[in-house]
Amino acid sequence: MSAYFGVVFGSVEIGLVVAVVISIARLLLFVSRPRTAVKGNIPNTMIYRNTDQYPYSRVVPSLLILEIDAPIYFANAGYLRERITRWIDEEEDRIKASGESSLQYVILDMSAVGNIDTSGISMMEEIKKIMDRRALKLVLANPKGEVVKKLTRSKFVDENLGKEWMFLTVGEAVEACSFMLHTSKTEPASKEEPWNNV
Repeated sequence: MSAYFGVVFGSVEIGLVVAVVISIARLLLFVSRPRTAVKGNIPNTMIYRNTDQYPYSRVVPSLLILEIDAPIYFANAGYLRERITRWIDEEEDRIKASGESSLQYVILDMSAVGNIDTSGISMMEEIKKIMDRRALKLVLANPKGEVVKKLTRSKFVDENLGKEWMFLTVGEAVEACSFMLHTSKTEPASKEEPWNNV
């Protein structure tokens, strides 16, 4: 549409320049403000989907499942840290209001995260510290090979997260967290290992 108006009120060159500039601006906005969403379980399945798109999906008690929908770079690391923290705050407020059992685990679905840089790794370390202070356990689901390599090389996996808290699917992560909740009444930040891991 912008190219059309550029051609009508200017020339073909102006129309193309306007279209390219708007496309680049949209791309930069997407990279700096990636979409994040809360995921819920589709009843009677092992499928987890965005609760806004699937209103009949159900939030799993004591778990917060968040989806990150873009690579984690210096341009969006601060935004993602704030957004994840805000999701946790909102979920804890919702739980207090409803009287449900307290939040114990935060699962990050990283299936759409194709890459991560040093700023992204620092953001993950900050998120882990925030969760440790709140007695929450961070769990990663479906991180890509490149992301796992960088997190391992930076020692985030060994020193902060633990290999036992990375899973191939959200379903496996939910099962492991639910198993830990039902079999152990210890603090979620303990070093107990889940029963099923990558």
